[in-house]
Parts: sequence; C-alpha cells; structure tokens
Amino acid sequence: MILEKFNYSEYTDKPNAWSLDGLDLENINLLVGKNATGKTNTLLRILWLSRVLAGKQPQLYDIGNYVVEFTHNNIVYLYKLNLLSYNVEYEELFINGEQQFKRGNDGIGEIFADELGKKIKFQLSPNQLVVTSKRDAIQHPFLEELVKWAEGLRKYNFGSDMGKNALRVVSDINSITVDPSDPNSAMILYYKGEQEFPETFPKLIIDAMESIGYELNSIKVNPLSSHLLPTDVGGGTGFVLCVREKNSSTDVSQHFISQGMFRALSLIIQITYNTLKKLSTTILIDDIGEGLDFDRSTKLIKLLVDLAEKDNNIQLIMSTNDRYVMNKVPFKYWQLIDRIGGKCRVYNYHNSKEIFDEFKYTGLNNFDFLATDFIHAEWEQT
Repeated sequence: MILEKFNYSEYTDKPNAWSLDGLDLENINLLVGKNATGKTNTLLRILWLSRVLAGKQPQLYDIGNYVVEFTHNNIVYLYKLNLLSYNVEYEELFINGEQQFKRGNDGIGEIFADELGKKIKFQLSPNQLVVTSKRDAIQHPFLEELVKWAEGLRKYNFGSDMGKNALRVVSDINSITVDPSDPNSAMILYYKGEQEFPETFPKLIIDAMESIGYELNSIKVNPLSSHLLPTDVGGGTGFVLCVREKNSSTDVSQHFISQGMFRALSLIIQITYNTLKKLSTTILIDDIGEGLDFDRSTKLIKLLVDLAEKDNNIQLIMSTNDRYVMNKVPFKYWQLIDRIGGKCRVYNYHNSKEIFDEFKYTGLNNFDFLATDFIHAEWEQT
C-alpha cells in the first residue's frame, strides 16, 4: 500500500495552529524547504498516524485532523480521522468512493460486514479507533491493508547516532527480541539477518557500503570485552557490531566507527533486513546524508532511490537541508514545503509542473529554485 495524499491540521483557529496541504506523494520523494518550514514535522505526523493505526499508541494524541489517501492494487482508500482531547471526534473510510464505516464522537457508527453484505451498527469508547478495535479479517478485511501499512512503516533520523552508542548486555544473544521498527537495532538485525539469509545478507550489506565509498572485508557481531562494559549494566555479555576495512587486520567496534559511516551502515542494515523479510513499505528518513561528505551522501541517496525504483512495494520519503543533495536529486522527486505562519503548502512536479519547468530554462542549480524563492516570484509575476 502506498501513501498518495497526506493533509493534516491541528489547533485550528488558535495561535499555535499548524497545517499541511498538498502533499501528493510518489514512490520516491525528497522533502525540501527552508529551515523551520515543516519537513521534520511532516515526517512526524506521518509517523504518528502509523503508530495510531498500528495500535502502538496506548493513549491517542491530544489533537490532529488527518485526511489521507492510500492506493493498493489500483484501489483507493480515503481515510479521515479527527482527534480532540485524546478522543475520536470522527473517523471515516471510503474505498473507491464507497463508505465502509463512519463513527462520531459518541463512538456510535456503522461498518460494512462482508459476510452479511450490509452495514452493521456498533458503539466504541470515545478513545478507541474503528481501524484497530473492529479489525476482523473475515467481516472487515478492508481494515487489514491500513494496519499492514502502519505496521510496515519505518522512520530513521539520519542526524541521530542511529544506534551507534547502543549496547545490548544479555546472557544469550539469541534471547534478544527483534523489533525491526526500532531505528537503533542495527546490531541485532545484522545478527539475525546473517542467520536467516547467510548466503545473501552479508554480501548485500558489504556491496552496498562499497557502492557509497566504504570498502569492508567483513562485518561481525562480537562480544565486548568485560573490562570495557559500564559498571552499572549488571551481569551478562555485551554485544556490538564490528567492521574490518580492506587493507586492515583489525576489527573496529561500532563505538569507534566514524559517526557518518555508522549512520550509513545502520540504515543499510535495517532497510536491507526489512526488505528481505518483506516487512517495510513506507520508509521515512529525516536529514538524509547528514554527517556524510557530499560524494557519499549523494551515492547513498542514489542507492536508496535505485532500491525504491526496483521494488514497487517500497515508498521512500526523505528530507534534506543539504544544497548539494538537492542539486543531485531531480525535480520529479521534490516536495517543496513553503510555510507562511502556521500554514504549510507543498509544491511538487504534480501540482506545479509549469513553474518547475520554467525554472529549468534559467540554467541555475536545483538549490537556487529554493534559495531564490522562485515559487513566490512566479506567483507575484502572475
């Protein structure tokens, strides 16, 4: 399932109001915009929706109005959700224009039941979602696709340490529970991936790292020497990710790998594992390339774009502030967020093709499209 349209608003008519309009997504997307225009907020709101629909948010968010559209096998899902004071104001789903369920703030609603061939009434608590509470593969199979999308979404903050400083101390490494959605789980995911796909997984990771300029002989999960363990972790063995670079005879543990290199390694491990397990569909990456030099950041993006172009089940949504990255990524992938006050409007090749095409005739770099405020200049001229 692919997320195609995402519109969001919160605290309407209040000083802290914030809204996003016009985000029409493709399989590959690069969110760009000046500082504080809403790139990270946009990714967070998509993440929030996924957590709510996957049942990973025990208490609903205080507020939020979502109008989103998904497609799956040429079927269009239009989902509407409004939250207020940690309760559901309304929730509604249309499939190819036909309403499948609707409920109000009293929890009373109707939902189509497949076996009965008609809508049936229900009542939920005000803080319960229809999507999670009425999930039933027999009576309401149309809810399954929404939940699968939510469970498969992954978000990575490339500007963070990506698990570099994480340490797992256990008596048996096989006892560690794997959570593929945890962005700090590179070490255990590599261990599991090597076990489950011994012929392909290590080679895929090493080849991918080489393609962005990091030449490795091997990647391993090694126990950490006991004298290097912090004194407050208790008994057990600490396990870390280690790499050996070409022309070196020494393994380097994750804590001593450069931050940029580890971020790339962690991201590649996690996306590769999720892809081989067919677990992920929508991949959100904030500040892609942060901490990498220009050459490696552009090669990493090319690697991710190639992956998404080859696999129609993967949707890639990245954000960046890097001018060099913007210059290398074609306009067809751009989602330019423009903010005035609390209102964010998105311009892309789908809704503003003439403006993007006109800019190409200027001979300027892609980044100048943003730096010169070309969108506003065009509106003023017209």
